[in-house]
Amino acid sequence: MHVLPADNAVLSLAPEHEPVLTIDSGDEVRIITMDCFSNTITDESQLFSSVGWDDVNPATGPIAVRGAQPGDTLKVEILSIEVDSVGTMTTHPDFGVLPGTVEERTRRIPVSDGLIRFSDRLSIPISPMIGVIGTAPADESVPTGTPKGHGGNMDTRRIAAGTTLYLPVAVAGANLAVGDVHAAMADGEVAVCGLEIAAVVELRITVIPGRPLPLPFLATSEHLIAIASAPELRDAVTESTRMMRDLLVERSELDATDALMLLSLVGDARISQVVDPWATARMELPVEVAEAYGISAP
Repeated sequence: MHVLPADNAVLSLAPEHEPVLTIDSGDEVRIITMDCFSNTITDESQLFSSVGWDDVNPATGPIAVRGAQPGDTLKVEILSIEVDSVGTMTTHPDFGVLPGTVEERTRRIPVSDGLIRFSDRLSIPISPMIGVIGTAPADESVPTGTPKGHGGNMDTRRIAAGTTLYLPVAVAGANLAVGDVHAAMADGEVAVCGLEIAAVVELRITVIPGRPLPLPFLATSEHLIAIASAPELRDAVTESTRMMRDLLVERSELDATDALMLLSLVGDARISQVVDPWATARMELPVEVAEAYGISAP
């Protein structure tokens, strides 16, 4: 298994970044990630304003995959996520969905025995997930804190161990980067962060010729999930719904009207996050419904 240390990191996903690791399709990679503050906050006296946005959301990589060409799909199987023993949360009165109502505050929260020790009254089971994961866009440099069609800071809590993420290949090699792991994060990420934490992520990365799915796309044991990001939440919901509706139409006998009716019955439109420069939403279709129409992820 390849190993990629955390000091190989970028703060944008861009075609000009040279890969720091090149692998074959089907290889497994052990990736060490910093927390979203670049591991710079070590004490509760350090506030977010002492870090600033310039060092936020480092992503370890990029990783090039031999044979990946523009127009292909990168299949990323998330084998495991191991989190550190302490995570960080920060708030700021200018950020989040309730601006002007919170103080600037930092909390360092211990993690042990699979639990987040939030307070003396409450321990929360960890649910590790990847916040930033994406490939290089074809013709622009996108900060790692911004989600778009290449992936990036989607902050989708379903991107967890045991799932498979599909991303577009827009440059030769794809140039995948990964970071911003959370020990836990709720849908919305309403305070701007989950429990931000350093981690070790193990992936299996495979090239699929062509684009058999709308992208980005996630497969879990229970759902097929179309993910979309846009400047406005409603537009992200619209696009993720369109992606799933069009997949149903392309892969089954359903027409556009019946496919949308089906999604209105069994497809869940969910918010991933509303605090990044673009909002992210997802449309979740139960696997058993997809399989009834002969649809599965490759």
